[in-house]
Amino acid sequence: MSTELHRRRRRAPKRRGATPHWLGQLPYMIVLCGVAGALVLCSFNYFRKGSGLMAAAVLFGALARLVLPPSQVGMLETRKKWLDVATMTGFAVAIAVVAWVVPD
Repeated sequence: MSTELHRRRRRAPKRRGATPHWLGQLPYMIVLCGVAGALVLCSFNYFRKGSGLMAAAVLFGALARLVLPPSQVGMLETRKKWLDVATMTGFAVAIAVVAWVVPD
């Protein structure tokens, strides 16, 4: 006779009022789609518009990280909140400055 161990998957208990998993990834997907759209614009030789859209998408990510609770920010949460917001805001400002400074 062979004995098999059946391992049960541990599942976290569902809390009442918990947000669905896909809703927590929505801000990240919005930022990702904005950056992808910006790269498409840049590839069609609309550098300033593409860079502006990219800066806006990253700034939206910083704003979402600032105002949403940790259960709803998804993959935008990587470090402490203040560091995430400062990093994304810095990147957004840098991208906007580059878009503004580069000549046509």
